[in-house]
Amino acid sequence: MKKTMGLFVAMMLIAAVLWTNGCVRTSVGAKMKQKLVVVVVVDQMRADYLNRYAGLFTDGFARLLKEGKLYTNAHHDHALTVTAAGHATISTGSFPSHHGIVSNDWYERTEKKKVYCSDDTSAKILGYPDMAGRSPARMLKPALGDWLKAASPQSKVFAISRKDRPAIMMGGKHPDGVYWYNSRNGAFVTSEYYVKTYPAWVDSFNALKLADRYLESGWTKSADEEAYFVSREDEFMAEFDGIHTTFPHEFPSEAGKPNRAYYGALTTSPFADELVFEFARAAVTNEGLGRDGYPDLLFVGCSAADAIGHAFGPLSQEAQDHFMRLDKYLGDFMRFLDETVGERNYVLVLTGDHGGLPLPEDLKRRGFDAKRVSFRDAMSAAGKAAKRVAKQFGVQGKLILTFANGIVLNEEAIQQSGAKLADVEAALADALKKLPYIEDVFTRSELMQTGTDNDRPFLENFRRSFHPERSPNLALRLKPYYLLTSWAQGTSHGSPYRYDTHVPLVFYGKRIQHGTVADFVRTVDIAPTLAGWLGIEPPADVGGKVLF
Repeated sequence: MKKTMGLFVAMMLIAAVLWTNGCVRTSVGAKMKQKLVVVVVVDQMRADYLNRYAGLFTDGFARLLKEGKLYTNAHHDHALTVTAAGHATISTGSFPSHHGIVSNDWYERTEKKKVYCSDDTSAKILGYPDMAGRSPARMLKPALGDWLKAASPQSKVFAISRKDRPAIMMGGKHPDGVYWYNSRNGAFVTSEYYVKTYPAWVDSFNALKLADRYLESGWTKSADEEAYFVSREDEFMAEFDGIHTTFPHEFPSEAGKPNRAYYGALTTSPFADELVFEFARAAVTNEGLGRDGYPDLLFVGCSAADAIGHAFGPLSQEAQDHFMRLDKYLGDFMRFLDETVGERNYVLVLTGDHGGLPLPEDLKRRGFDAKRVSFRDAMSAAGKAAKRVAKQFGVQGKLILTFANGIVLNEEAIQQSGAKLADVEAALADALKKLPYIEDVFTRSELMQTGTDNDRPFLENFRRSFHPERSPNLALRLKPYYLLTSWAQGTSHGSPYRYDTHVPLVFYGKRIQHGTVADFVRTVDIAPTLAGWLGIEPPADVGGKVLF
């Protein structure tokens, strides 16, 4: 009888931890390892920044390098390495081919138009009805915060960034709050998708008008001149607008007072990230993150590096100065967490959404085969090739419908001609491959297949960026170090090459053993790994794995 009762009790205990999805889990409260998980994603942070500036870091980055678990070979393993795709990949543990955020914008076949990744006309910006609505409606997969909320409804999930798309893609479908910087007036805003009125603490924070304090001082170097010897000379004509390329950088104003131009210019300075961290501190304090029996999740997006990287390049003194300042901002925030949440009660992860290409002009003088390719010239060449292919297949009208992360073809015209879409794609791809700056072209038909041409470089990366309703007919792979752009200065990212895919990855926490891991890991591994520290299990269909 005792054995029977013991077996019955054991079976009841097992049944008590079964979830409707079939996964066996204990309660979140019983499994919780940390009160708060913080994910800091630095927009356009190349992995080499941690090495190159290591001797200059004295605060937050130095603490992570000294005490954290560092993965030195972490990569985004998809082809279109851009902001929205990177942040969504980090938060969902899935590739763009599954979470659907293939780029910052794309041609949506079901709507027959270009769309922005977080555009939603039904989700108006609170207090700004004339601004475009924003929400995560176009995300096709739940994010880490959604996994947590499903397992522990009492847990809180917040995401904060300078730009809307990082915050929205990190926050997922059901966060408690998502906020971003309004470049019109320096306030932090959100949309009606998340809340119907601003919390009092948000109104109080915005009333402080902290963004105004940088006008008089501008952006000057934060260290002695000798500290900048690890970077390129300050004056380099391929930077920014070709004129305002050197320190100090003054901010525009109107009669000595901040105006819309000032708040916009502030986004291309380190101070945008300082404001983000100050707002994050206010969120932790006022929302009580990490201070009850349920694990909470906070995403912090530092987007200033991206604006600075685009304008000045990753080898510039501006990029260096930003990361030296960010070192302090991060250190201040970690000390704040030590005091409010407790050193042993939080885990912090540092990573990036993509890297960045150095200025082609700088690479060329260093001996690289690098070049700035005019977008207008490239589209003109593509248009001429398309005319020849259209004539070959009897396609009437323009063969190219638009350019969105590649070339979108006029499929209706192709169908009316009686030609096969795959044949037209292949013919135009062959023509484009003859252009001196194009290394390869992947057709929609090729990317929809599986298990073929596995030796073809970067094929699988492009497949992981491919979604049938959101990807072009022809995806272009430029030569390494070649930049397709409409601008005479600055640089960008978006390729499958190491300078765009290689990002930092550091896990920090008093319960995480310090060390360095050289194994190849992917950013889809971040969310599944953090799920364990939140006391939950990731969905079975994620693309990543638990690292430790």
